[in-house]
Amino acid sequence: MHFPSKKNDISVALNSFCEDKLSNYSKDRNFDYGQPHNNVSTLSPYINRRIISENEVIRVALKNHKIGKIEKFIQEVFWRTYWRGWLELHPWVYTQVNNVTSQVAIPNKTGIKCFDHWTEELIETGYLHNHARMWYASIWIFTLNKPWVSGANFFKRNLLDWCPASNTLGWRWVAGIQTIGKPYIAKADNIKFFTKNRFHPINQLNEKPMPVRNEPSVREAINFYLPRILNLENQDNVGLVLTKNDLSLDKLFEAKKITFERCIYIEEDKKNSRSEVVNSFEKRIMDETISKTPRVKVFCNYNQLIDWARNYKFNKVIFPYETIGNEILNKRELIEKLKKAQITPIFFMRDWDRHAFPFANKGFFHFKKKIPYLLKLNNLT
Repeated sequence: MHFPSKKNDISVALNSFCEDKLSNYSKDRNFDYGQPHNNVSTLSPYINRRIISENEVIRVALKNHKIGKIEKFIQEVFWRTYWRGWLELHPWVYTQVNNVTSQVAIPNKTGIKCFDHWTEELIETGYLHNHARMWYASIWIFTLNKPWVSGANFFKRNLLDWCPASNTLGWRWVAGIQTIGKPYIAKADNIKFFTKNRFHPINQLNEKPMPVRNEPSVREAINFYLPRILNLENQDNVGLVLTKNDLSLDKLFEAKKITFERCIYIEEDKKNSRSEVVNSFEKRIMDETISKTPRVKVFCNYNQLIDWARNYKFNKVIFPYETIGNEILNKRELIEKLKKAQITPIFFMRDWDRHAFPFANKGFFHFKKKIPYLLKLNNLT
């Protein structure tokens, strides 16, 4: 499977999917036909880094289809938003995964043909169909009796579209600890049907597992306070920092007619924690972003960032808002250095998240009811 890195190619892929495949998405989306997975968009690695935004994806989709015909696709776009918002309200949940820092080993051959195939596909391409991820996690936990946390970290190392919230909460959901006592059980006949007979692990799976035990007790959601809305004065001298959390934030500021200087911050010390496939993809994405961004500076440590801000005499430096598990610049060391230099750090939250996160305090069914309202708030309907 090839994931392009040029914005034009990504836009072509988005338009092509919306024009040719989206009308069948609702009935085809759960089938894992194998690579190149043409029945789903495969845009998640780009949305995850906001090379293309959720707004852009839905706006293009609505050019070709009425909202009632692509309701399921729109819901899937909002699923990741929901997970991210939910984790903001329950930040301790991610700690359990993040505290496991041991080497992530490649699973041994199991003899379960579908599982071994998905292991190879994930390592080689950095991608798995969403239904395959669910089956894989279920087999990992209930058939192979492996800890769900180790599986979540295996995905973290190898997925091009790894998202702390979607990955952590997806594995918890399969294990039956996100929706307590309701695990997702991979079943041979279900796999046979939704892989179009490519796999049928009959009598190989534990289809009546015991519940996962010894998990931390459920705690109430914290009070989540949205960051203040950004107000810039004419006299403000602004620096904007792009990171892999949001590589198109400058386009948003350009549309708002805000004058600023920009740089890209690349967190180099984390490379060993991700696979070669992921690192290679991110390098291609960063190289493309750098080549297409005028007058951009590139930094890889805090001191370079501080020197840049001082040299330009910025009084405000704006970073993409960092959700739980995505912390790159929201670190005490950098914040204190900025304040010492009399520079105000601002973590800018896009309206998409600002509108949605407060509704992620319950289950997705409750959140789903708010989607028409959220679409309206984002000027999509």
